[in-house]
Amino acid sequence: MWTSRFYGPATLAVVVWTALSLLHLSVEGLFQYSAAEFLRLRSQKPGSPPAALHLHPDIALLPRPRYIHRGSRRTLHSGSSNEITSFWSSTRRPQRNTSRSVDHRVLADLARSASTPHNTTNANFGLLNIRSLSGKGHLIHDILIDRKLDFFCLNETWQVPGDFSQLNDSSPAGFVYISKPCESGRGGGLAIFYREKWKVLPVSLPPLSSLECLACQLPGHVPTIIATIYRPPKPHSDFLNEFSVLLNHLATLSPNIILLGDFNIHMDNTTLPLTMDFSSLLDSFGFEQFADFPTHIKGHTIDLICCSGLTPSNCTADTLHITDHSLLSFNTTLQLSIPKPRIISYRNIKNINLDSLSSSITTLTLNPTSAPDDLVIHYNNGLSNILNSLAPVKSRSVSFTRSAPWFTPHLRSMKSKNRQLERLYRKTGLTIHKDILITQLSHYKDSISHAKSQYYSGLICSNAGNTKSLFSVYNHITQPPDCFPPHMYSSDTCDSLLSFFNSKITKIHQNLGSTSPPLPSSEPLPPLQPFSTFLLPNPSEIADLITKSKPSSCQLDPLPTSLVKSCLPSLLPLISVIIHSSLSTGTVPTPFKTAAISPTLKKPGSDPNDFNNLRPISHLPFISKILEKTVASQLHTHLTHNSLYEQFQSGFRPLHSTETALIKIINDLLMAADSGLISILILLDLSVAFDTISHPILLHRLSSIGISHTPLLWFHSYLTGRTQFIQLKSFTSQPLPCHFRCAPGFCPGAPPLHYLSPSPRQHLPQIWHPLSLFRG
Repeated sequence: MWTSRFYGPATLAVVVWTALSLLHLSVEGLFQYSAAEFLRLRSQKPGSPPAALHLHPDIALLPRPRYIHRGSRRTLHSGSSNEITSFWSSTRRPQRNTSRSVDHRVLADLARSASTPHNTTNANFGLLNIRSLSGKGHLIHDILIDRKLDFFCLNETWQVPGDFSQLNDSSPAGFVYISKPCESGRGGGLAIFYREKWKVLPVSLPPLSSLECLACQLPGHVPTIIATIYRPPKPHSDFLNEFSVLLNHLATLSPNIILLGDFNIHMDNTTLPLTMDFSSLLDSFGFEQFADFPTHIKGHTIDLICCSGLTPSNCTADTLHITDHSLLSFNTTLQLSIPKPRIISYRNIKNINLDSLSSSITTLTLNPTSAPDDLVIHYNNGLSNILNSLAPVKSRSVSFTRSAPWFTPHLRSMKSKNRQLERLYRKTGLTIHKDILITQLSHYKDSISHAKSQYYSGLICSNAGNTKSLFSVYNHITQPPDCFPPHMYSSDTCDSLLSFFNSKITKIHQNLGSTSPPLPSSEPLPPLQPFSTFLLPNPSEIADLITKSKPSSCQLDPLPTSLVKSCLPSLLPLISVIIHSSLSTGTVPTPFKTAAISPTLKKPGSDPNDFNNLRPISHLPFISKILEKTVASQLHTHLTHNSLYEQFQSGFRPLHSTETALIKIINDLLMAADSGLISILILLDLSVAFDTISHPILLHRLSSIGISHTPLLWFHSYLTGRTQFIQLKSFTSQPLPCHFRCAPGFCPGAPPLHYLSPSPRQHLPQIWHPLSLFRG
């Protein structure tokens, strides 16, 4: 039984022919079919087509010639009859077999890595050619705060290499910056300010001579490249080629690129050859220029917003009257990693009742007969428990709300007046309102300079004689903040840093040779008064050392040093027991042999992502420093009585500072010049050499200058079994043993170990005459 849903080709041909006939033929010559005739056509079996089709051969649908392949001869054969073969069936066609040879049901899904959460964030951008940042720092500070910018690119900062004072003045709390100073001459200089919460990575760029470029990358699901560019106005034949190389380099990093800068190309004049070539180059890399309004005081469009893969919105240009360029601002949507909230942990130390703390400390007792390790562990645990009960650790999320300490209420009212006059000028556009605004801005700028000058003058006068505070003020003004990007604060980074520092020392030892260095042989020294026992200091001497020490603390201290000094009468018996036990047994407690390393930048403004730019700074427990100073004091007495100090050693020696070494060197050079002699000054940086000191050689030399018995055992205990770990805020690495290096931080203010083991004088080189060897 045939179903009504399947029709033969013959029926389809009749219907098509009928439709075409209605369109092309007149109505009079048409064939007409009844319903019964159509039904008969439906049941017609394969055979010759209907007779009506032969009446119109021009539109008849005749069968396609059948292709037959016979060996190497290929011909087309047509069937014996002009028929359209029809096929039909009373059942549906069976489903096609799409099965493969592999049964996917038995395959396990691949493990997927944990996806990093991403956030779609609307970020505010700004661009300004400031034409010298000098004296305009706080105005930039106000722009960042008032306009709530996330990223702010500055062109022509005119920054001198090594001078960060104006950039520090421009950066509000919660903002950091990267900068590129002027390479030569006047003009140039770039800077990018951004909020500290964003994870920003530096981008290396190819060498460019016709333009300046500073770029950074925002990691995310699709990274975003932000680059600020300044092209000097003078023509340069290599600009288009170098700019093409730059775009090609950035395009390999990410499809989302934001180019901001002063290109000094008149984009408003499309007939200029440079404008046409520049626009064609942007278009070939898929960039679109969105600044279609004047950006210069003369009405030209030279500050550009070029984007690829992103579409900025709300692009505006505002006149600030502090430069001849307009402030360009816009916002765009970025897919970035979700920034983590800034959470800090703290103790309310200031609210601790010192009487309650002292009474709690007096309940602690130490057994003098216990081992030094047990004494220190009991001391640390007891003080930690007391501190936790009086000032427990609290955590909270913080935001940056602090302002400059010199920003007076009068300056705040003047700033409000500036905003009022700015809104009035925008509303009226009158010249008189513009002049009033410019006068008010100039007065505001002078008032800021006067307020800052008064504040820092008072700060310097109040700290007269305090060298540390004066240098701190100076560094705060002239040096960039020594901070790391947010992504570096993690345990993985700490582990990588510690592995890097250890590998540097290991490579140096591998280059020195695989065999252990032989112990030096030297002629016998004159008879010495031996140093075989320690004198146990009385509590007043220990209290004097604690009082004169700096109130510095680290993570290893169970109690902040400020509280130790405040409660010294209660703590002094406990500290005395620990020091006496260590000196009597010749053993350094194990907790005192662990150092917390804080990396710092070697050069201000360098990239912290490159570990070669970091310097490890070791921090030891406060009580361990008191123990070291006690030993150093007795060791200094032994070296002085036996004349064991080197003649020209300066630094880490009383009355022999680096200033005396400098005076001695200058005097020798002047005297040699007066005598007609040629002087050669060789300066060696021995900081790396100190990290490669062989402990056996060091102990041998200590014994050769009369140190024996308990003191020698103490030094051996001090040098062995040391560990260290990296600390970045609340993140730490796993501790690793320290096999080489002189003990970190030994005896601050006293002779360190690498100066207590001088080479025998008879082994000093005697090549030039006169020869002076200084150690400092």
